[in-house]
Amino acid sequence: MIRRVVLALCLAVALPLTGCTPGGDSSSTPTVATPDFRQPGAAKAMVQQLLSDAQSQQALMVKITEHSVEVSVLKDDKVVTWANRDGTVTQVASDLAYVDQATFDVGAFEFNDIGAMFRAASGQSGSAANQSLTIVDYSGGKVMMSVSTEPESRTIFFTPDGSLMEIVDFNTEGGLVRGVQSAIGSRGTIYSLSVISDQSATVDYPGPDDTTIRRARAQKVPVTTTVRSGAADLPLFAASMVDPRAIWRVVQNQRGNEGVSENSTWSVTVDNREKSTPRMYFTFGFTVVVTDLAGNVIGK
Repeated sequence: MIRRVVLALCLAVALPLTGCTPGGDSSSTPTVATPDFRQPGAAKAMVQQLLSDAQSQQALMVKITEHSVEVSVLKDDKVVTWANRDGTVTQVASDLAYVDQATFDVGAFEFNDIGAMFRAASGQSGSAANQSLTIVDYSGGKVMMSVSTEPESRTIFFTPDGSLMEIVDFNTEGGLVRGVQSAIGSRGTIYSLSVISDQSATVDYPGPDDTTIRRARAQKVPVTTTVRSGAADLPLFAASMVDPRAIWRVVQNQRGNEGVSENSTWSVTVDNREKSTPRMYFTFGFTVVVTDLAGNVIGK
């Protein structure tokens, strides 16, 4: 009778206790169930718990895999990391170094359904191997949410609302407009704007302490910023003078002309190198075309 009662209790409560076997040691340590943070709501709830354990609501980095969640915060200019790894919550050592990265409010990012985000990322990257979602300062204080894999495939970026970041096609008018606007951002004056049709749009503008900052929006990568010493040897002009639709009109008008194929790659640089008024300098293979900012051809 006692044997039957023990078996019935084990089945009823469905707990994975090693002591729930006939004749077993009832003092054995319970087996901790491995969490699946791909389930809706699971990762987000754990991030909030880890932030509470770390006594902070501003994160330096969040990293989520199928079976683990890590949250790093800044305490007295030192990185403190709490994690849930395979069901165990504890403070852990971190290899993340603090070099003036931006902290952020986790609530500004939507990652309630990690499973859906992993599936969307694998659809673009072609890999679902050991996926991890990371929220961190990606470049120049801009915090981004992305999914990567091991072995490494293409990193897939998401907007704060959890949507896939747009892949910008500079060979369409709409893609060109959005790519140029992303590169310019809130800049009022710039040294130059350049577009390479199968790569990116970049903008150079003055930085602090005699530096030049470059903002670049690549096809599949969000805006990055880099800084180099020294000012550019170009006059500044208003970024609002650049019209991406005028750039597109020139591309459309030149393709199919002598020496330029219908599907030719192209590039353009807009600057005031003549120190009179800004011009647009296009290259189609070996063909060079110069236009005004409205797209009217001035020379070849």
